[in-house]
Amino acid sequence: MANNNEDDKFIGLANEKKAVSNTGPIIHLSEINLIKVLDIFYKIMIPKEVEKELRNNKIAVPRKIKIQELLPDFKDRVKILTNQENLDLGESFAIVLAMQEKTDYFLTDDLDARNVAIKYNIEVHGTIGIILRAFKDKIIDKKTTIEKVNELYSKSSLFITRDLIQQIIKAVEYFND
Repeated sequence: MANNNEDDKFIGLANEKKAVSNTGPIIHLSEINLIKVLDIFYKIMIPKEVEKELRNNKIAVPRKIKIQELLPDFKDRVKILTNQENLDLGESFAIVLAMQEKTDYFLTDDLDARNVAIKYNIEVHGTIGIILRAFKDKIIDKKTTIEKVNELYSKSSLFITRDLIQQIIKAVEYFND
């Protein structure tokens, strides 16, 4: 029986796809020493503005990530998103880069950026989805997945509730290796 769940689609196809990330997932994965899970993607890009935000947070841009410039035709869209949608520059540049590059995924943990990306028909996934995908792809094992999900709550700057962490852990424990 086919499952049409969007997360299942993401979990099955990401290693063949390209993504644009804003600052959040890179920071949160760095905070829990789990940048390697970004290997689930074929290609990851960030705009220069996200690179600047990472540097300001003393986070090195992982080698896997390519810094990509916006084409002149797309730069006006950044102003529109920033003004009309009340996003910060990094989020606006990242969403417009996703449009420009016709990426498969936009990676963000920011609810406003997620909602704007969805308005533009861009598929969105956050840090938790990336970790779960890496677990299903056997990049990390069950023990590491549970440990790192707990660290998202205790060590990272990602706002996440304890209840959600418990639900995620229960789902991971239920999953058969």
